[in-house]
Amino acid sequence: MSIEERVTTALRAKTESLPPARTDLSVIRSAARAQSRRRAAIGVFAVAAVCGLVASGVTAVGRDRADDISPVAPSSASPTPSEASEATKATDVTGTGSWTTYASSKYDLQVGHPADWSVFPAIRRWSFETDVANHLSAAQEVFMPPSPAPDVRVSVWSAPLDPGTRITSTADIEAWVEDYCRASRNTPCTGIGERAVELCLEKWDCHPGLLVPFKEDVQAFFSGGIYDAEAMTVVAVWRPEDGSSVARYGGSQRLLEAFLSTMQVWPASTEVDERR
Repeated sequence: MSIEERVTTALRAKTESLPPARTDLSVIRSAARAQSRRRAAIGVFAVAAVCGLVASGVTAVGRDRADDISPVAPSSASPTPSEASEATKATDVTGTGSWTTYASSKYDLQVGHPADWSVFPAIRRWSFETDVANHLSAAQEVFMPPSPAPDVRVSVWSAPLDPGTRITSTADIEAWVEDYCRASRNTPCTGIGERAVELCLEKWDCHPGLLVPFKEDVQAFFSGGIYDAEAMTVVAVWRPEDGSSVARYGGSQRLLEAFLSTMQVWPASTEVDERR
């Protein structure tokens, strides 16, 4: 037997005489846990990296969209105006503080009107025979709102009284208005006293006047005081009280009262300290 064979046989015999080797499971488990932790860490890192990229992409896209799209205000339906809010709007429109004063060259009177309204001066004085049945008479001082909707017409003029006639009471005015109503072919000409609003001309003296609603218009009548005692001063809004074109003013009567207030004429029910 050669030397190599003898060495190989001796080593095999020694190895076979050793006890069986034991596997140390705790070491294996510890190694496995360490490897698992490494893998988990790598996975978390990868997920975080991906999420970061995605978030960056979303943010960038959102920013680009925000740059391109203007903010949109929340949509809400407009509430239906209540009677109170309508009254407030009407007060704004018929408030006379910023109105302009117009002085008539044909009649001894001044009247205020909204600054943006147009004025069409009378070209002659009013006469009963020529003008009583013509509500478009050129003898009226006319005021109209601006375009595109000059759909309201307010007129002022003085109608001469019969010689020797004087207006000293509400009854006098009522009788005159009844005759005028029939001659002008207006309606209704009855029941004027029942539906009329009594007026005061001048803050303290309170000369009588009447505001009378008719079917298609509302008119005011007064005489004397600071106005011509030999004439009946007439102020008219040529629209019915419930006309759609005067709704923004609170109706024809409210608009007429606003014009009258600039002439020192108010409903008799107006408190003295409110007559200004």
